[in-house]
Amino acid sequence: ALAAADLVLTVNPRDIAGVKARLRPGAHQVWLPPFIDTARFAANAPRPANDVPVLLAVGMMRTRDKLDSYRVLADALGKLGERPWRAVLVGDGPARGEVEVLMARFGKRIHFAGAVSPTELPAYYASADLYVWPAINEAYGMAFLEAQAAGLPVVAGRTGGVPAVVADELTGLLTQVGDASAFAASVARLLDDPVERARLAAHAPHRVASRHSEWAAAHALARALELLK
Repeated sequence: ALAAADLVLTVNPRDIAGVKARLRPGAHQVWLPPFIDTARFAANAPRPANDVPVLLAVGMMRTRDKLDSYRVLADALGKLGERPWRAVLVGDGPARGEVEVLMARFGKRIHFAGAVSPTELPAYYASADLYVWPAINEAYGMAFLEAQAAGLPVVAGRTGGVPAVVADELTGLLTQVGDASAFAASVARLLDDPVERARLAAHAPHRVASRHSEWAAAHALARALELLK
């Protein structure tokens, strides 16, 4: 299919080199940044901070990479010391029991929201202060875009296409993937500094709207199609 294509749209920049090697001479390759309907989430921002900061994670609870991300998250939460925080975990799946065991030591500070419908999800972003996800082997993470569109700063693992959707030190903080101590340090930094948290939050929706909205995708696609004329 790649060898026969005139135009290939690559969503994950990590795949660009591998795809390019399989294209025929004269074929075009364009990076199309992943995109969402930002309006569904942006309507809920801005909002006041919670008295006790609320951390949010959205991810399927299945084995392997997702469960590994929950393991890193649990380790990182355990390193936050006496700082006040609460966490909401949105998601469900066959590994939920294992995730519950990982989070049991935090007691009522953890709320398991279970599976949430797309219409309900924006309210969860709107009620949080910080989005946290270690992103083990994450392709790029659509939830990162949703969180930023809702005005949430992000702490994420630097892996795969994540740096293409989360701007380090502009809309969030990227850490060495799998390093619970580094992840905890970044979360602690933003818990301790609400001004910095607000700065990242202010940049996040604007960057997502300009680069990852349906409007931005439509214009990028139109430019790509011009290459075929």
